[in-house]
Amino acid sequence: MLKDSQLKALKPKEKLYRVTDYDGLSIEVPIKGKLRWRFRYRFNNKPIQKSLGTYPEISLKEARSLRDIARTNVAKNIDPFPSKKVEEIKVEKTFKVWSEYYLEKVVDDVTEIHLVRVLKGFKADVYPYIGDIPMNDIGAKHIIQIVNIMAERGAKESAKKVFSSISRCFQVCMANFPDDIERNPCKDIALKDLLGKRKQVHYPIITDPKELGILLNAIGEYSGHESTKLALLMIANTFVRPHNIRHAKWEQINLETAQWIIPAKEMKSRKELIVPLSQQVLSTLKKAVSVSNLDSYVFPSPKSQTTPLSDAALVGALRRLGYTKEQIVAHSFRGIFSTLAHEISMYDHAIIETQLAHSVGSSVSQAYNRAVYLKERTEMMQWYSDLLEGYQSLD
Repeated sequence: MLKDSQLKALKPKEKLYRVTDYDGLSIEVPIKGKLRWRFRYRFNNKPIQKSLGTYPEISLKEARSLRDIARTNVAKNIDPFPSKKVEEIKVEKTFKVWSEYYLEKVVDDVTEIHLVRVLKGFKADVYPYIGDIPMNDIGAKHIIQIVNIMAERGAKESAKKVFSSISRCFQVCMANFPDDIERNPCKDIALKDLLGKRKQVHYPIITDPKELGILLNAIGEYSGHESTKLALLMIANTFVRPHNIRHAKWEQINLETAQWIIPAKEMKSRKELIVPLSQQVLSTLKKAVSVSNLDSYVFPSPKSQTTPLSDAALVGALRRLGYTKEQIVAHSFRGIFSTLAHEISMYDHAIIETQLAHSVGSSVSQAYNRAVYLKERTEMMQWYSDLLEGYQSLD
């Protein structure tokens, strides 16, 4: 249970976070701005989150009272928030109002880092231009203006993400309020005509046994923060995306079964991934126990046990080891594994791609056995760690 003294002591961090009270009530601490009360509940078998106002305007006692009233209504099968948001939107149909509805609607379906990125993009590049314009008055020309302004300052990749977020906002709002939203203006725009064709990204890889062994030994001897070194060793052996390494939590890892189960909402594919853990990885994780909080992240930031390691920390470590971005990046370990596994292992393409969390087979087969090829993948992960260990012993 939260206490008033705890609420007064809450400070913003590098990204938004929440602290729970009980019975679905929590306080949200944004990067900037006031603390916000959030209430999560289920109605008609659907997870829902609602705002109960900001702190200290709404006190802890008042927030609990609002929560208790809502829970009573839910128990009686009465929607505790039946029309408030709809009425607000119908009165003021600006993009900003609708986007706030959109963000609340998708909060349980996307990662927290994605939600923060979308809100940041809206505040920096969207609200200044269309935030106060009624939704149905927004046309393709407004969206094109936003994309062009971002592209002119060299932020093409960010422009693509912002465009996608605007389009998704229109889609979600139209699906829920078809009588209020007339159309999605993004449908009139071919993004490639504005920004050109997307260039395929090829991450640099090191596959020469001796050179790869030198890299792995250098990581093992890294003199910086222990959490950063262990994260790099983990990513080298498990080759998951850097985001998944940095946001790995102890609750996802079972040292007894030697498995790391990454939740679907943390995966780019939106499908749960089982990562079998080799003996070498288990050894790395046992070392991580001493530098992390078992209730939080496996590889925490040097600044806080409750904050994940930053992407800059992984990149910075590789640079301090003497490697340039043309030689190696954190994402490179996926390509290193894929190349070596396809070229010298006994494992089929489907087994390799499944462990990389790539789509394999028909849409029906993808729909989806979480343990598909698990026996083979477990053997393959140990084979790969043994291979890397062997490279480290080369002269």
